[in-house]
Amino acid sequence: MRAVAVLSVVLFHFGWPGFGGGFVGVDVFFVISGFLITRLIVEEHAATGTFRFAPFYGRRIRRLFPALAFTLLASSIAAILIFSPEHLKRFARELMTAVLSVSNIFFYSVQGYFDVGKEFQALLHTWSLSVEEQFYLFWPLLLVFVLLRSRTVLIMGLLVVGLSSLAMAELWADRAAAFFLTPFRAFEFAIGAALVWAVRLQPADRRWFEPVFLIGLAMIVGAVHLYSEHTHLPGLLMLVPTVGAAMVIYAGQARTAHLLLANSLAVGIGRISYSLYLVHWPLLIFYGYTIGRPLVTADRLGLVAVSLILAAAMYRLVEQPFRYPAGRKREERRFMSGVAATGIVFLIIGGTVLVGEGWQWRLPPETARLQASAHRQIELQDECQFRSSQVTEELQERFDGCFERHGNAVLVFGDSHAGNLFNALAHAGSRLHVVAVQAAGCRPSHPDPTCFYDELGEFVAANSDRIDLLVFTQKGSYLLEDYERLPVDRDGMERIISYLEEIGRHGVPLLWVGPKSEPHFEVDKFVAVSRKRDRPDYLRDRLVEIISVDETIKDVLERRQASFEYLSRIDLLGPMRRSQFVIDGEYTYADTDHWSAKGEEVFGALLIERSERLRRFFGSRHETPVADRQP
Repeated sequence: MRAVAVLSVVLFHFGWPGFGGGFVGVDVFFVISGFLITRLIVEEHAATGTFRFAPFYGRRIRRLFPALAFTLLASSIAAILIFSPEHLKRFARELMTAVLSVSNIFFYSVQGYFDVGKEFQALLHTWSLSVEEQFYLFWPLLLVFVLLRSRTVLIMGLLVVGLSSLAMAELWADRAAAFFLTPFRAFEFAIGAALVWAVRLQPADRRWFEPVFLIGLAMIVGAVHLYSEHTHLPGLLMLVPTVGAAMVIYAGQARTAHLLLANSLAVGIGRISYSLYLVHWPLLIFYGYTIGRPLVTADRLGLVAVSLILAAAMYRLVEQPFRYPAGRKREERRFMSGVAATGIVFLIIGGTVLVGEGWQWRLPPETARLQASAHRQIELQDECQFRSSQVTEELQERFDGCFERHGNAVLVFGDSHAGNLFNALAHAGSRLHVVAVQAAGCRPSHPDPTCFYDELGEFVAANSDRIDLLVFTQKGSYLLEDYERLPVDRDGMERIISYLEEIGRHGVPLLWVGPKSEPHFEVDKFVAVSRKRDRPDYLRDRLVEIISVDETIKDVLERRQASFEYLSRIDLLGPMRRSQFVIDGEYTYADTDHWSAKGEEVFGALLIERSERLRRFFGSRHETPVADRQP
């Protein structure tokens, strides 16, 4: 069973077709753990009338910590050698929370399991270990407390825990919490625990085991094959693989079970399953970080082979020597002291990385300068070039003061890309009264009551005679239906147009500036510790999708005869070229889709020089035509 679970997870992570739901292998492990740990506690309590917590926790630490510590050590060395400072800082946080068995809480606090950013998280897989370790901490205490009362109370307690956890997992609105946090997974451990009593009710006729085993295995395989990151999990649908796992365990004496799961290959993989789970994910992350391109079949085959070899070696050389105690108290105390010291060392390493800003000293000077350029902030010309994330009295007061000093304003609004455009045009133009009302994630294509759009209309109405031009923009990929691929989200586009026509009724001219290129490349990955500054050598530019968004906007606005104008950045700046990614030794992008200060300077000047309308409202600081320069 462990072989089925771990191979499902590994092949899912390596991107093998047909394993889109392979992550449910973790849930199968939770069922197995619930069964084994509960059986151990119940049997010891039945035999002795008590339960010894210290030996139990000692065995768990010997079982889990040595291999985990070796994985953390090897991963730390690899991260120090190749990760950029920003990614090493992230790794340090992962390292510290993994040692403390709270990495599931950490990953919940920062993002979701299926996010793109997981390709930089070498210890993401430790979230499930933290869930399991938290189970080991609390479950014996709860179980022994209930066992002291009666079996009826115990069964009722399992039902309450399991059903409550299942209901929360299904209904909880925060899906990241439901995925990462232990209470939402308790029902899976409870299913395994219930098996301890269910196996005592097995029928005498062993022929019944065959269909039970095959149905259970089919349920696991079906979930692995049919589920995906879009499936509503955990919740009721997670009963398919978890109950399936319980059925396989229940019918473990079936002849088919021995044929499929008790053969030497399955048993061998099952033995190294913990080490295999530990090594495969960091190996994938560091390999992908180094090659800088999507995996191909040869990569996947190689990663599987290397993972199996490393797991077998770690099982023999690390897991086994530490697993069984020597039996002497002095040796046991020495081992536990070593565990504590090792944990402290990892915490110190993580802390020094954070304090040292990712150990910048590892970078060659030229690389350090390039990396720093992504975080440089642009210098604007005047305090009346300012931004606000909400429409407030303070905004109105500052606007009034700047009107007295510099006259009418141009107002830029939208999401974080509007902040980019504001910086670019305010810096490149000669107008000193430029205001931005913008906030990350605030887009009229996806209305949010916490955003500023309702209040902005009132602000424009109240100041319509003191605003010369309204400029709107938003991130282009948020006009794709799944934010990544075609088709274009026409409903979202219609919501934008309706809002712009509404705010345009206040008599202020309005200009929609279209989306810019989105390379979707992490600049902190582009500048790794390697002196090969141009590694990796590709940019995942969504140019085709952004061009389609741009063309669709033009078509819809023309058909609707909109009351405002549209300015295509794609037409003005052309397609993104590799030579534009680094100019004068600086990045032009600060992250996957936002301009850096250098990008704002370069592209802002190009926009104003190539657009008569922008030049008319913003002016130009450049005496030499930007187009004559060679970026």
